[in-house]
Amino acid sequence: MASSALLRSSKLLYNDAPILKDLEQICCKIAKKRRRREAIRAHLECSLSLSAMAGTTPISSSSNCKKRHADENIKDEARRHGLLSSPTTFSAKYVPFSPGKLSKEEYSLDEVIYRSKTGALLDVEHDMEALKKFDGAYWRNLFDSRVGKTTWPFGSGVWSKKEWVLPEIDDDDIVSVFEGNSNLFWAERFGKQVLNMTDLWVKHCGISHTGSFKDLGMTVLVSQVNRLRRLGKPLLGVGCASTGDTSAALSAYCAAAGIPAIVFLPANKISIAQLVQPIANGALVLSMDTDFDGCMRLIREVTAELPIYLANSLNSLRLEGQKTAAIEICQQFDWEVPDWVIVPGGNLGNIYAFYKGFYMCKELGLTQKMPRLVCAQAANANPLYRAYKDGWEKFKPVKALPTFASAIQIGDPVSIDRAIYALQNSDGIVEEATEEEIMNVCAQADRFGMFTCPHTGVALTALQKLRDRGVIGPNDRTVVVSTAHGLKFTQSKVEYHSSELADISSRFANPPIQVADDFGSVMDVLRQKLSLR
Repeated sequence: MASSALLRSSKLLYNDAPILKDLEQICCKIAKKRRRREAIRAHLECSLSLSAMAGTTPISSSSNCKKRHADENIKDEARRHGLLSSPTTFSAKYVPFSPGKLSKEEYSLDEVIYRSKTGALLDVEHDMEALKKFDGAYWRNLFDSRVGKTTWPFGSGVWSKKEWVLPEIDDDDIVSVFEGNSNLFWAERFGKQVLNMTDLWVKHCGISHTGSFKDLGMTVLVSQVNRLRRLGKPLLGVGCASTGDTSAALSAYCAAAGIPAIVFLPANKISIAQLVQPIANGALVLSMDTDFDGCMRLIREVTAELPIYLANSLNSLRLEGQKTAAIEICQQFDWEVPDWVIVPGGNLGNIYAFYKGFYMCKELGLTQKMPRLVCAQAANANPLYRAYKDGWEKFKPVKALPTFASAIQIGDPVSIDRAIYALQNSDGIVEEATEEEIMNVCAQADRFGMFTCPHTGVALTALQKLRDRGVIGPNDRTVVVSTAHGLKFTQSKVEYHSSELADISSRFANPPIQVADDFGSVMDVLRQKLSLR
């Protein structure tokens, strides 16, 4: 190289060889940095060129530095910077969910349809060949460039991956509260002291607008309904059957969009916190003397007769939003894939959504492997667990019994085929948790700084059992998906710590201590509890 040649011709070369050696090393480092800068510049130029073709220009720092005009909103600002509704070469469509079977049947996402001609579930299929024209580095850079921004609609953890979700929707039709981007919490003390693990993480999907992961899917579904209504589709509103969290998400997003929401709830089977959310958001709430499966049957009959769009996970649009949580996990680990991901399962759409997100990351070159997936079920509603124990030879619906994990109290899950496919293709496992196990592990985890919902307790119980059997190793990077916020389930926590739960031994109960209002009594209690002399 020129710099080295120049040094060799210098008298310094002969007078002080050690100094020359140091200078040569410095020159080598400078040359390497120069080559690296040139490579980065070339990659960015290529990315910008490809982005212009695809309508996915990364958000530049210069454009974000410009202040929004006083009379602009964030959509207006995005338009001015040319980021809103740019043309795209990407597309997606409905196809029958029939892995390994060829089918010519397909539908536009603008059609109101939930099943194939044969009655099979539908899946949203993306044009993977178009997506593969961009390498993994491009997608990583694009997604990373959108994190932490308020640029519409990319401030959302879901819509920051728009090209992989609903690539053809107009950004003006998107209904978002910038959901997603949820915390990935290192459960250091709980992992070390309870499970002897060094790398345990909790993905807090419940830290969201309505307090559950359902927001991730509902922003996609309600956005598409908003689009359909603007296209003139005669939709009166959106309806769902729910055990609580789905109705909360649906009612909130419909309220944000000005679309009527209709909710079917099983009477006396959800928490007050869950019930009040759709009521507060103005939904039409029908409380029915049946369980979730009965509500699901009725809403399907109603949506077959009336122009009401069905919002349950029978509708595959929601899974497109939910899969972004898997992409987000990879992103939060600097695009490395954890060894294990444990997901609570009821209607079973979420386990497939996580599989799909991880699969797309691997297939499109963002990551190198798939994690092993674990689906955790409550023992009182465990049809998938029973099928797994039978070697997947048969599946039989069950009558779901009451469980503290009310959102997964489902005995006849709609997405059973999707779940089995996801688990079989990720070397997956299914575990179950009894009611006592659920409540005790929730209380135990809370003592380490969490505030868990019962569904997270189901997943934590599954983790404990797999650790006890040595299936999950002490150093395996493991992510437990927390699907709802613990504040939705305060009543069961109060009853637990008051030891008022029937047939539950509250091993970690921590009730308040009644003390007289005098200094001596207070000091007596403190000496006893704090082991003071």
